[in-house]
Amino acid sequence: MPESYKKDVIRVDYRTGKKILFSSVRNNKPDDFYHISGDNWESDISKCPFEYGKEALNKTIKLVGGDEHSWKLKVIENKFPMLSPEFDFIPLEGLLEEKPAFGYCEVIFETPIHNLRFSQLGKEEYLRWLDTIIERENELYSRDRIKYVYVFKNEGPRSGASLSHTHSQIISFEEVPETIKDEQKKISEFIDSNHACLYEQILNYEKERVLVENNTFIAFAPFGSKMSSESLIMPKRHVNYVGLLSSEEKSDFVDILSKIIKTNEALFGKISYNILFHEVKDDENFHFHVEICPRVITFAAIEFAGFNTNQVFPEFYAKLFREKS
Repeated sequence: MPESYKKDVIRVDYRTGKKILFSSVRNNKPDDFYHISGDNWESDISKCPFEYGKEALNKTIKLVGGDEHSWKLKVIENKFPMLSPEFDFIPLEGLLEEKPAFGYCEVIFETPIHNLRFSQLGKEEYLRWLDTIIERENELYSRDRIKYVYVFKNEGPRSGASLSHTHSQIISFEEVPETIKDEQKKISEFIDSNHACLYEQILNYEKERVLVENNTFIAFAPFGSKMSSESLIMPKRHVNYVGLLSSEEKSDFVDILSKIIKTNEALFGKISYNILFHEVKDDENFHFHVEICPRVITFAAIEFAGFNTNQVFPEFYAKLFREKS
């Protein structure tokens, strides 16, 4: 590692303007990763409510590749949604503001195989998953009051996932989430000052941290990574919404996504992680990207003070990644 990366520093994440505290006390000890790589991912298939023959337990929205007993991908309504289109109380205004958590929550099961991890899926399965995401997003955006559709994946016990059967989630809101608003603000400010896309221009500064690229997509470890070993995947072409990707771009995207997940497993073992889609369908200035956040460390008190902490400089992670891939 260069000498300058051995010091504790505060970096500003150009995506949101938030400050990230890099503490390199354990920076040169990659073995630190391995003590959390033994997550127990597997569970009892007899208790899983998403297997063949348990269709009555869930409300199916879409099946791909077969019927209720032979599907290859399945979309259901979330049985325990954090948002709902129905409510039965009067909203409050003023100091004690309260309003209904309006929206729709769906779950995508990429495979019927219970203990198969997302990293073990093939390209056909990844493309089926991506096409389904686009279809469901378009459907949800067509509904009244929906202003933002958020796609994410919690993989592994430390990611926030409550069930081990690999799945993704789609949540639709009646307002844009604050993190996306922060990104929109930084993008708008950059355009006003530089008359160019922030994400396209930042590639000139992220060369040291590039992980992998192909014809249409590139992935790198952001300068102000908010989590240890975070990666960001983005199309080289300016696209604000996943549904605008061409067939070639979709193919290149899943290739890079798969590469990152598999390489991270080779580096850290079966570590939990989150996949987060960042896009704004009605904002052409936004640049679509996907963040992959390994759960290397657990949030602590410092995060409540407004600082994300990161024990792994992105330059170091990029070096490890390129050596392993």
